[in-house]
Amino acid sequence: MPRGRHGGSIADGMRRRGLRIALALPLVALMPFALKQYVVQEYLVVLIAIVFVCVPVLLVLVAFVLLQEGLRRTQLGLKASVMHLAVWGHLHLRASRLRGRP
Repeated sequence: MPRGRHGGSIADGMRRRGLRIALALPLVALMPFALKQYVVQEYLVVLIAIVFVCVPVLLVLVAFVLLQEGLRRTQLGLKASVMHLAVWGHLHLRASRLRGRP
């Protein structure tokens, strides 16, 4: 999907973040051989903290988009219902006027 001006869709951003995390996990797994254990634990804590921050934000964004779409559909449905009632009311008035004529 082309990125355009704003960097792509929400799904595209989620896919890129997931790919970054998936690519970072093997590096974190190899760190015990290169670094001391406490440094690896700090990296894991930071990685888990990033996941705990990013996932709720992404869920809120997806919920906002879905809520916005639901509100738009509801508004269109109400507008159609009101127009339907207005047309039937107008037809009813026209028919009653026609019946009232001699």
